[in-house]
Amino acid sequence: MSRFLPKSFFGVFALAAALVGLTSCEKSSGTIGIDFADDSQLSFGSLKEVSIASWTEDFDSLITLMPNALMVGSYDDPVFGRPSVSFGAQVILRSVAPKFGQNATLDSAIMILPYSGWYGDTSAAFTVRVNRSAAPLTDSIYYGFSTLSPGFLLCDTTFSPDAVLKTLKSGARVGKAALALRLDPARLEQWIIDEAQARPINFSTNQLFIEYFRGLVVSGGPGNQAVYQFNPGDPSAKIRLFYTNDSIRSDTSAAGKDFGLYELAFSSGVQSFNRIEFDRTSAEFDLADQDSILGETTTYVQGLGGAVTMIRLDGLKAIADSGYVVNYAELVVPVREGSNLRYAAPASLNILQVDGYSKTLIRDYARGNIGGNFTATGVLRKGAYRFVVTRHVQDLLRNGDTASFKMMLVPERMASSAARAVLHGSADAVEPMSLNLWYTKPN
Repeated sequence: MSRFLPKSFFGVFALAAALVGLTSCEKSSGTIGIDFADDSQLSFGSLKEVSIASWTEDFDSLITLMPNALMVGSYDDPVFGRPSVSFGAQVILRSVAPKFGQNATLDSAIMILPYSGWYGDTSAAFTVRVNRSAAPLTDSIYYGFSTLSPGFLLCDTTFSPDAVLKTLKSGARVGKAALALRLDPARLEQWIIDEAQARPINFSTNQLFIEYFRGLVVSGGPGNQAVYQFNPGDPSAKIRLFYTNDSIRSDTSAAGKDFGLYELAFSSGVQSFNRIEFDRTSAEFDLADQDSILGETTTYVQGLGGAVTMIRLDGLKAIADSGYVVNYAELVVPVREGSNLRYAAPASLNILQVDGYSKTLIRDYARGNIGGNFTATGVLRKGAYRFVVTRHVQDLLRNGDTASFKMMLVPERMASSAARAVLHGSADAVEPMSLNLWYTKPN
């Protein structure tokens, strides 16, 4: 009779038999089979959907110090309300101890920030302001709610961003589209050229320059409909100062220079942070009215700490008391169909274990593995995030601490991304988020 069965059956049967044999001889360590089989090969045995409860909270105390992306802008989201982002950043000298020459004057100053990403309506007019910071950016830690202190205004302008890479007819992509702003030359002549001549000590090292100049504050206007991202470590991120002096002005030869050039640079190695605010008066959900006992029909996740989905694994206690061995565990989180057409959902979410004030990546993803990726199909981009949570579930069952049966879903790169998603909650009547376990029960 066995000759009619596929060979793969015997592989699975042998593995199942080996596991049952092991568990019948000794107490389960909670990591059964992990060392010699891939997770996907352990999805055998009985399938059980475990009851869970999910709801939405905000993310308290999001650290935004030295983010991957500096961000500025805001937009009106009919689901989430209006997030607004601005940033503060120190700048450094491209070279210390600059020499501007006799009677130097600053002709123009251009701040260049190459775009690294954007979110929202990039066709809409965009207002941006640049101020010198009135306070030093020297705190040891910065959060999304930390205070920015705009000082003297250097730029206040409205324009239409061109946030795309240039594409040649050959198909090659060249250059980087950038935010290029004209800063007040009179102010910068006073603060850079005049100061370098009057007090050169402030320009002798970058540390002394940072203490003197403090940094810049970049913010948006009230009518913006997009958020733009900039990589502070991009070597093209700079402030270019074009100046003349007596020597340049007197050189009338054909080979003479028309101007001198000096640069201030942005850097990922100095202080910067994103300041974040949320206006939820028009949001479709109320964070103060969430059912954390029975769960919600819909839950939400939003970058910048705007919203996170909490999940409590209520049904695990019964599994812990049953003697079952969990071979494979998968969390499936459907995205509300059509909710990510105008504003894209995060490419992936991370899962954090919540234990009191402690929030850490679950063991399945603690080694840098990518969390649940979003896959979508169809015109309305129907899809779901899927997470393999086998090790985490096994750990919870082994420890038996029901207080730790709580998890948090957060967007990837939460401190430097505005992406958000609308999710099916545990109380959704048609397709709720679910925790599925494949288990066996030893003899």
